[in-house]
Amino acid sequence: MKPSPVRFFGALALAAALTIFGLAVLAGALLRETPSFWRNAGGYPVALRDLVFASFYPSFTIYFFSLIFGSVVGWQLLRARHRSGGILLLACALNWLLFFAITALVLWNNVENIMNGRPLHYHAP
Repeated sequence: MKPSPVRFFGALALAAALTIFGLAVLAGALLRETPSFWRNAGGYPVALRDLVFASFYPSFTIYFFSLIFGSVVGWQLLRARHRSGGILLLACALNWLLFFAITALVLWNNVENIMNGRPLHYHAP
């Protein structure tokens, strides 16, 4: 069977979209865990703080389910012997590493706060 460039570039576009979305979620996680971000000390606009506050966990959840979807689609394409499935699975594997790095960053801050007797998501000095 002749390889389809549409399927190949579609898988590549899906992999790129997942990666860009994952990097955006990582940026939100880094901002969330920066103490100066919440205290008007870093020059961050209030609208950015409101955006990160309101959209981080929904974006994190959408990213998680998108990774599940991409992994399943990549596996199905690979089982059907399409090389686009391998590309998609490789991108999903790298994005799963990014997802677990984001999860570790958020959990580390919360564990550190609990160990020091502070409430969750505490960022004051």
